[in-house]
Order: sequence, then C-alpha cells, then structure tokens
Amino acid sequence: MKRTFLFLAVIQLILLTACWDSNEIEDLGMIMGIGLDYHEDKEEVFALTNQYVVPNNIQGTETGTTGEQPFQNITLNGNNFFEVIRENSLETDRPPNYTHLKSMVLSEELLQKEPIKQLISFFLRDHEFRRTVSLFISREPAASILNVDPTKEMFPAVQLKELTQNKERSLYVLDNLKFGEASNRITEDASFVIPEVGIHDNRLRLLGGGIISNKNEKLVGWLSPEEVGGFKWVTDEVQGGIVTIEAEESREDQVVLEIMKSNTIVKPNVENGKLTVDLIVESSLRLAEDWEIERDVFKEGWETPLQEKGQQVIKKDIERVLSIAQKEQQLDFLEIGTWVKIKQPRYWKEHEKNWENIFPSLTVNVDVNLTITGYGTQDIN
Repeated sequence: MKRTFLFLAVIQLILLTACWDSNEIEDLGMIMGIGLDYHEDKEEVFALTNQYVVPNNIQGTETGTTGEQPFQNITLNGNNFFEVIRENSLETDRPPNYTHLKSMVLSEELLQKEPIKQLISFFLRDHEFRRTVSLFISREPAASILNVDPTKEMFPAVQLKELTQNKERSLYVLDNLKFGEASNRITEDASFVIPEVGIHDNRLRLLGGGIISNKNEKLVGWLSPEEVGGFKWVTDEVQGGIVTIEAEESREDQVVLEIMKSNTIVKPNVENGKLTVDLIVESSLRLAEDWEIERDVFKEGWETPLQEKGQQVIKKDIERVLSIAQKEQQLDFLEIGTWVKIKQPRYWKEHEKNWENIFPSLTVNVDVNLTITGYGTQDIN
C-alpha cells in the first residue's frame, strides 16, 4: 500500500512540475524585426537595427500604458553581426531573442557591396532564427523602414510581412521570400528576386523587387511594380489582380478586367539539338469596370475584342520582363532553367554548365489565352 502511495505521489509531482527553463516576457529582449545597413566606417562596416518589443507599452497587458510605442529600435555598428549583437549587452539588460522574428530588411547599398550569402549565413546558423522569416530589400536605409509607424499592426516588422498577404488582390505584390527559400536559391546557384519595400507618404509600401545575381550574389537591378506583374505571369504566381486596357483615343474608354484564375505552362522543346521554350498563359477574367457606356454586354461576341486587347497587354508585360532577364541582366531569375531541368533532363545534363551563355539568346514563344467569363457578378453562361 505504501509503495502504491509513493508511486502515485511521484507521478503527481512529475505532472505538476513547471517549465524549468521558462522566462518572464518582461525579462526577454524579444526582437520582431532586423534591419541591416552599410556603415561607412573602415573599422565598423555594418549597422544592425534590432526592433525590440516593449511589453510595458502594449495595451491590454497588466502594466500596459497608452500613447507610447510598443517597440524600440536600437542600432549598433560593428565589423561582424555577432559582435554587434553582443554590443547590445552594453545598452540593455535584455539580451536579444530572435525566436519571434518576423522580417529582415536589407539596404540597397549593403547588397551592392556584400554577397547576400555572407549577410544571412550567420542568421541561418543561429538556433533562434526561423527559416520562415521574410526578407525584404529597400533603396532607403533599413533602419528608416523599421522606424515608420505602422498603420494596422503594432510593429513595423509585422506589417511588412503582412503586406505581402495582398498577393491575391494585386499583380504588383510579390509573395514573401522566406529565409529558407533564399537559402535554397543560393545553394542552387540561382538568381532570384527579393520584394522591395519603401516609404510613401510616411507609410510602408511594397514597390517592386530587387534582382540578386547568381554570379556574385549581389544586387544588380530592379523590377518596377508593373514588371513584377510580368514576372508573376512567367513564374505562375498570379493569384489575382486586374488587367487594365486603356484605349488609345481616350482614357475615358478604359476597361478593367479582374483576374479570377490563371495558369502558366512552360514547355521546353528540343529539336535537332536546339532548345526553344513555349510560354503559355491561360487565364479567366471578369469585366469589373467599363468606361465605354455604349458597350452592349447582352450582344453576342461583345467580349471578343476585350479578350484580344487583354492578351496584348499581358503579352507586352511578359515580353518586357523577358527582355530584362535575357538582354539587360542576362540572368535567369525567371526560373526557366528549372523547367528545362525537369522536362528536358538529357539536354540539361549536357548544357547545364553553359546555361548562362544559352539563356540570353534562348527563343521564348509567348502565347496568352484569355477568357472573359462574365461581368460584375453576372456569368456569361
């Protein structure tokens, strides 16, 4: 009986034990965002901005107050990031904790001077960093981006990550580029695009994208918001948005088509040892806004001219981003080589090492097929 009692007592003690390594939130230096800048000093090359959570300023907590920012940015300089992080110990009693990190912003100047692999390798190795952290690039100092008061969220770093959630509503919004995805692209020796963020009317705003070259792992060019649209058509990332058809005679005759569905197929073809690529876009849209008051949507075939004009608009956007990739940058940041590798493995095995020379002169045939399925909430069928 005594043994049974002792056994039950031990089990209860085990079940009632608290977390042995728990920490109070007030004692943690929780970091929501990081900004990396180039610091023009021979001895201190980098500037790192940590966006700390200030628990006492969060409304709803026991000690929360109103009217004060729930975050504090601390910028320190150094020759390497580990040194800079340890420098925080000289200014705060709460060492930085990165388990809740949401976003990292890299400045244009920094990525022009330093390879991205070296910039993020330390953070990828740290056990507190998550591979789901979102990466952004800015033409302005990263510290300035993290200092902008958010309009919807409590922390600028969180609002940055949430901005990309609108990818289903706009062609100009790139999806989040996560740490893990960037690491994979670097490992694959591939060029890629980082979402660009900036400041517009004192608010954070997505502006386009920065092109990272696989040749030196540095920033080499930019995509405007409109060119981001072409990029998404090519890479099959279109989830929504609009296509605007502007009449040559008058803006008053413009038409806006809403994208309902989209699918892009990349078909590499090899004939007599020569590679060509067919890029086929299939998309269904709906007439959302029409400034041509004389258009009769009840007349059979009314949608045909709009479909043709919409196809021309999309094809032009695609050909523009293809020109940037093949002619201006001569970099395959559009991932066409990935499709060649998958669908033409024999050709890829023979020409992989020479892909950088093949891609700029590669023939890419663009075919866009649009279907207007209705107008407003009314379906044609």
